[in-house]
Amino acid sequence: MIAGNLQALRRLISLGTIASLALSAYALAPKVIEIAQVFGIRDDPAKVLLYRLSDMDKPAYEREIAAALTKDDAELARSLADLAREQAIIIDGTTLAAIAEAEQFSLTRSTRQLFTGAVTGEADSPTAFAGALAADLTVVGDVRDLTQQAFAYPEQDNLTVALAATGVLLTGATAVTAGTSTAGKVGVSAIKAARKLKRLSKGLERQLVRLASDAVDARVLKTMTRDLGNWNFRAALDGTRRLIKPHVVDEIADTGGALSHVFGKQGYRGTLQVLEVADDTTDVRKLRRVSDTLGTKFRGALHLKRGGKLTLRVAEIALAFAWWISAIVGWLLWAAWVTARMSWKTGRLVIASMGWLLRRKSQRPDRHGEGATREAEAYVPAP
Repeated sequence: MIAGNLQALRRLISLGTIASLALSAYALAPKVIEIAQVFGIRDDPAKVLLYRLSDMDKPAYEREIAAALTKDDAELARSLADLAREQAIIIDGTTLAAIAEAEQFSLTRSTRQLFTGAVTGEADSPTAFAGALAADLTVVGDVRDLTQQAFAYPEQDNLTVALAATGVLLTGATAVTAGTSTAGKVGVSAIKAARKLKRLSKGLERQLVRLASDAVDARVLKTMTRDLGNWNFRAALDGTRRLIKPHVVDEIADTGGALSHVFGKQGYRGTLQVLEVADDTTDVRKLRRVSDTLGTKFRGALHLKRGGKLTLRVAEIALAFAWWISAIVGWLLWAAWVTARMSWKTGRLVIASMGWLLRRKSQRPDRHGEGATREAEAYVPAP
């Protein structure tokens, strides 16, 4: 009686264990799917950006929009509103009306900033940048920068020299290497403007400075200084072709082309945001693709990125889901133990069943042999 009750209790415990295993698997399944999805997008910059913003709520978006309007950046405010709508967050009508009002164009202010940018090369607003860009596109800005750096020799800023010289080459459509084109001129001017504003990311500026550090031919620059001192501007500009190493011109022109593409879609402020967050020229090219993918939501996503990387490392994913990964590993170990135990019990049952069948077969009388024996015993040969 007691043995029967214990056996029933063991069976009940086994069934409970299997049921608990199934229920916990159902609870963990959504997290397993989420971790797999995050792992799958780890190298997609656009999806990584949106993933990093998945915990943003309505109050957070409204605070960021208000801050953008305070800074007179209606483009960013609109981008944040579009991004919120994409994530099914409804922004109040009052806030949307404030954005629409801020988007109104002020001709007087813009004209003044346009003049300032063209004369000084400084750019602290989209319209001032347009002035600086117009000067660069007509070689005025590049020649101005080259002249300043030539007279500063040997204390010249090699990055400014490299940017200005590349700008001159692109403007003149003298593509010295494959891949350079006038399309990159806008991007090169954007780099110059961002650097004057001290808005280049430290990583990107370090890379560009390192790239330009040994790219300038000091002898050519010294000759240009002498030519400019003699008012021989044609000879000085001709020297630009030999001033910078071709591979450096190629890299700057490629980066400028990516920035030009972003500028065409996101404007000056969006281009500056790229220069602020890109750690190197590879990031610039990645953000070009992100700009195409996100469209009007690009500036808002980049603003809320706040230092986050454009890709997710495996270690970062593991840290973010550490508790859940521990739970999943624990479940797998538990499932392995239950499976092993059930396999062992099943194996024992199969072996016992086979033994029982063999014993049963061996104990079954052989009726054919038994009948033959009786007949042999009953047979009495005739005398």
